[in-house]
Amino acid sequence: MRQLNKMKQMVQDAIAISTGRGLFADVSAWLTHCAVLLRAQLWPMAGAALTCTAVLLLAGDRGLQREAFAIPAMQSASSPWSQQVSHFAQRVHNAFGIRHTVAAEFAGWILEASQRQGLTPELLASVVFTESTFRKEVTSEMGAIGPAQVKPYWSRFCGSANLADPAENIYCGAQILAHYRDVCGSEECALSAYNVGMRNERTDEFYQQLGRVYARKVDEHVGRFVSTAL
Repeated sequence: MRQLNKMKQMVQDAIAISTGRGLFADVSAWLTHCAVLLRAQLWPMAGAALTCTAVLLLAGDRGLQREAFAIPAMQSASSPWSQQVSHFAQRVHNAFGIRHTVAAEFAGWILEASQRQGLTPELLASVVFTESTFRKEVTSEMGAIGPAQVKPYWSRFCGSANLADPAENIYCGAQILAHYRDVCGSEECALSAYNVGMRNERTDEFYQQLGRVYARKVDEHVGRFVSTAL
């Protein structure tokens, strides 16, 4: 606005000198009209700028996209996962003759662990049945604990799992079995190593035989899932 007033004064002085007061009055009126128009345009722009600033201050960082931490929603009785768990629990009950409540409790743990580790749920369920017959609090003479009979030194391999928790115990057992499968290249070798240890499986013929017997027993249990109709 200072520059506009200064320009107005300069034009007024020049016109007064060259053309007289009549032309000065006309040009002066024209400049005054321009100033009014300029003010009329600047005020809405200033108002719009203030409005945008207020919106940004009030909104904060709402423009940033945020991803909430994924918290699984409660599964309804009719959800696909619940139906899958219920179906598998019935199969476990039919195959091994354990109580429905126990089968229902273990079914979700076994399904999740097997899917994440790339194992068949029938195989993992058969390992759990062979190791502990679906008992949550059991310890062997060798110190293996839980449904999958995992020895404590595997806890770090499984991400410092709480092996006393049956769900984590089964998941750790699935991790170990999947690891042996990847190292061995075959399911029979993986099952044998799970039972007698990888070193014994590779170097000791006596333990190799024991491991093969264990693998055959698990295979027999897997066969129950095929032969037992719902």
